[in-house]
Amino acid sequence: MKQLLALALSLAAATAFCQARLIAQLAPGTNPQTVANTAATPLLDTTPSAPFALFAVPTGEDPDVAQLRLQNTAGVVWAEDDENVELASRTGGGKGTAIGVVGGRDELVAINQGYLSQIAFYEPRAFLPGRSVRIAILDTGLSIQQHELWAKTVAMLNTVEPGIRAWDVPRQTDSSGNGIPDEGAGHGTMVAGLIDQVAPLSKLVVCRVADSDGRATAWSLVKGLAFAVWQQAEVVNISLGSANRVIAISDVMDWVESKGTVVVAAAGNANQEALHYPAGNSKVLAVAGVDRFDIKAPFSNYDRKVNLSAPAVAMKSQFWGGTFGSWSGTSFAAPLVSGAIADCLRRRSKAYPTDIRNAAETSGDDLNAKNPAFDRKLGRRLNIARMNLRFANLPNRP
Repeated sequence: MKQLLALALSLAAATAFCQARLIAQLAPGTNPQTVANTAATPLLDTTPSAPFALFAVPTGEDPDVAQLRLQNTAGVVWAEDDENVELASRTGGGKGTAIGVVGGRDELVAINQGYLSQIAFYEPRAFLPGRSVRIAILDTGLSIQQHELWAKTVAMLNTVEPGIRAWDVPRQTDSSGNGIPDEGAGHGTMVAGLIDQVAPLSKLVVCRVADSDGRATAWSLVKGLAFAVWQQAEVVNISLGSANRVIAISDVMDWVESKGTVVVAAAGNANQEALHYPAGNSKVLAVAGVDRFDIKAPFSNYDRKVNLSAPAVAMKSQFWGGTFGSWSGTSFAAPLVSGAIADCLRRRSKAYPTDIRNAAETSGDDLNAKNPAFDRKLGRRLNIARMNLRFANLPNRP
């Protein structure tokens, strides 16, 4: 029975990546089922706490025709394709490996003292009193065996296997079709552990938006973003992306920003002068990767739109099997920035996303002298001590 259930979940996940679907934002008060009936596009899913809905393209119909009809339906603000997205680590950072060490945050902080010092992390400051700040992690979920991290989790959602807990475990899923299953297993747990290293008093909102092979859709991200806002997360970490512009996600970022939530995303690991989406969106803080010498990581993307860089090579954190893991990629630079922002916000009132991004990107250390070939294409390297000082003077948001 368990094998049949696993097979069913795998088939359901695979179907999600091949079915033609459309995402729409609806005007206030619009009934999504009425839109579906009017546009002759079956309703598949909704976000109860946000104005977004997912529709199916009728079998045999040109998706562009269905999109145009849906777009012109009363009550629809915009309608875009539901596109595939994947973990940034899949495109160049390698695959995570388990380390035969069992422990908690204290052990990891000791192991990672090198890169924590590099970003000016100061342990006593992270434990100063402050208000409760929630940070949402849109990823592969969180390992059932990492009890310390679950103790700090205040909400969770699984958009990949609805109704099942957002556990980050191998599920024998090969949604990429390359013959290697579960390439993303442990990814979300690694990200959560890195956030916890620099923001140990922050609360976690865990959203499983990608399967164990590291694949997601624009809709799973939209649902995760809506859930994060509903759960009052002030910071969202997205270590996923697409080499192509995902219009639906870019459109949703306007709504997310209007709710006062700041989004941090990985730049991508294709070693290209380009940003993966959503990092390429102007309302997202884009994070590239460097090594322990502040040299651009060999895999990291780069671009003048990069806001910050952070360590990204051989990062150590909690892993899915209950032990520690090691993984490289901008996926693991982003959570250091997300965690730093969340921790700095704990010691002040709420702030506007635009002010947060500006303060974050201007508070880092210069990287141009060490990276002349990438002048002004890596942003500044994260400096938590200076970020904390900049955040203290930001205007308050109601």
